[in-house]
Amino acid sequence: MQFVSQLRLYWANKTFNYSILILVTLLGVVIPTWYYQLNSLIIPLILGVIAAALAESDDSFTGRLKALTLTFICFGIASFSIELLFDHPPLFALGLFISTFGFIMLGAIGPRYASIAFGSLLIAIYAMLGAHQSTNVWFQPLMLMTGAAWYYFMSMIWHALWPMQPVQQSLSHVFLQLANYLDAKSELFHPVSNLTPQPHRIKEATLNAATVSALNLCKSTLLNRSKRGHIDGASDRFLNIYFLAQDIHERVSSSHYRYQELAGHFDRSDILFRFKHVLQMQAQACREIATALRLGKEYQYGSESVLALDELQNSLTYLQQQQNPQWRSLLSQLGYLFNNLATVDKQLSNVNNPDANRLEEGVLDDTEAHTIKTMWQRISANLNKDSMLFRHALRMSIALTLGYGIIQAFDIERGYWILLTTLFVCQPNYSATRQKLVARVLGTLAGLLIGVPLLTVFPSQESQLVFIVISGVAFFAFRLANYGYATGFITLLVLFCFNQLGEGYAVVLPRLADTLIGCALAVAAVTIILPDWQSRRLHKVMADAIGANRDYLGQIIGQYRIGKKDNLTYRITRRAAHNQDANLASAISAMLVEPGRYLAAVDESFRLLTLNHALLSYVSALGAHRTRIADEDIHQLVLDAHRVIHRHLDVLFAQLNQQCDECDTSDIDNPALEKRLSEWREEDDSSARMVLQQLYLIYRMLPEFHSLASKFAVRVTK
Repeated sequence: MQFVSQLRLYWANKTFNYSILILVTLLGVVIPTWYYQLNSLIIPLILGVIAAALAESDDSFTGRLKALTLTFICFGIASFSIELLFDHPPLFALGLFISTFGFIMLGAIGPRYASIAFGSLLIAIYAMLGAHQSTNVWFQPLMLMTGAAWYYFMSMIWHALWPMQPVQQSLSHVFLQLANYLDAKSELFHPVSNLTPQPHRIKEATLNAATVSALNLCKSTLLNRSKRGHIDGASDRFLNIYFLAQDIHERVSSSHYRYQELAGHFDRSDILFRFKHVLQMQAQACREIATALRLGKEYQYGSESVLALDELQNSLTYLQQQQNPQWRSLLSQLGYLFNNLATVDKQLSNVNNPDANRLEEGVLDDTEAHTIKTMWQRISANLNKDSMLFRHALRMSIALTLGYGIIQAFDIERGYWILLTTLFVCQPNYSATRQKLVARVLGTLAGLLIGVPLLTVFPSQESQLVFIVISGVAFFAFRLANYGYATGFITLLVLFCFNQLGEGYAVVLPRLADTLIGCALAVAAVTIILPDWQSRRLHKVMADAIGANRDYLGQIIGQYRIGKKDNLTYRITRRAAHNQDANLASAISAMLVEPGRYLAAVDESFRLLTLNHALLSYVSALGAHRTRIADEDIHQLVLDAHRVIHRHLDVLFAQLNQQCDECDTSDIDNPALEKRLSEWREEDDSSARMVLQQLYLIYRMLPEFHSLASKFAVRVTK
């Protein structure tokens, strides 16, 4: 029984499950070719399988059929054009440039089209590798497409047998990321003297970015099974769990007070440790939910979390009974935090019954392009040098064409590995390219050093076919987790494949030399051709993050008049704020690995990231506690405070975008308003006090925001 349970756990693992699919597919190629001694077919068939697997994206059954049709059209155009133009270098170079640019620009339509475009370029280069051995114009393209068709056939069967597994896996990943985020939040409740929150905020921003990425991936997976954003049938339950996870994320990302002040006042009490314990218990619950979702089981809600909340409430009651006037406002903040965590716990307990909190507007924001007109509009909108996709398409087109020119100029026999390396290594920015470059070189070198002895020790065809299958499976298993390992295994596969034609040792040195040339072309392209240095665009990313927080706050304040509504407009605005916060964290991380002369304002960048994430956290707390404020005077005060904050955020947005000269804020501030926000009044109800406190926390941050924005504006204009 234990063995069956463990096997089920492995089967639910995304990497393990996908590796089994690749294993079955490769065996379906290797066994027949070995049995019938068709050694010359092994390479094109396996390369076709690899290209198809890399071009595939998750979709519903009908969506896959549509994607397959487009994929085969693109694969056919790519492979047959190589055969037709191979003996005409000038036309070949022109066709390579145009097709590369065109395929990459297809990515503007959406991620599915970007995957198909990459697979099409890959199949074109694979066709180049064997073009010199082609007996006619049909043979190699048909073999490559036969390999692709075999993979897609197996993948469709896999999908038909386990149609909901991608949804379960992506939703499980969301809860794993929420668990990591909760653990990071719990560290802020360790009451140490002189707590410095910035390192914690930076770590939080990074984990929030990972959580946002998981939520976006899950949304995409659900959208693929929807009709214009509407989901019915088997995915409906998972959609409601996704909405539940979104709401939990809003509550987890919220901050109710300055943690260093809480640590200073309660450093001799157990109250913060109890908050930390509750957060850790909820992180553990998220991990258990993730496992249950992956296995398709019901989550067994335990009583430990309820007990921890009861103990926490008793500690809060005890502190309130002390009647310490210095703690009055602080205990109120802890009370808001307790209510927030109690709501999170209630939501976690409802995972098995997500319909209990079904949204009135349970529809996803469908951002897919469904018409030819919309598709063309997206492509044409990116046909300018300000578009990162356009820059990447131009770089890749020039780099691949130059690579082909080098092959022709020096008559390099197997030089098309240069183009293959450039295709994989050249990424939209320097940071990603550098990461791929190091992994590619080290992986290739390791693969060659290991592969040559293996060729000698295992000379038989059967043993080498076993290594082909193992290395192919390992390539896909490590492709996303560790690109260096993946490169090593694909190098082994190449060696053993070519050895079936008696050319195993002959490709060793050319493979290494071509890798180095291809990497050099990729680096040159990304650093010379319209480079995207993060320091030059960081101010715009910061402006977008502040603008998104401004809009998110505006949506929330409106609901304090009408009451809480998780409608589509609100959810879009909330997701935009988190996406922009994640983009800011990613841009700063990417900037740190760029050459020293392009680094700028590193300390200020981290500080602004910290402030922006804190702003998002304070706004999220307002979102978590949305309720209707009935008192007209309090509501007017909230509106006045929001109007001031909104104008400040408008000025910050303009400052960072260089849309104002001096960006004067002297006419915005209202000293009387600031005093009222900072006051503590017993007659204000609990909700009103919480809203005023959060707005005051935001208001206190604005002067430092303006100071940092001014520094960035000065640096950009220099």
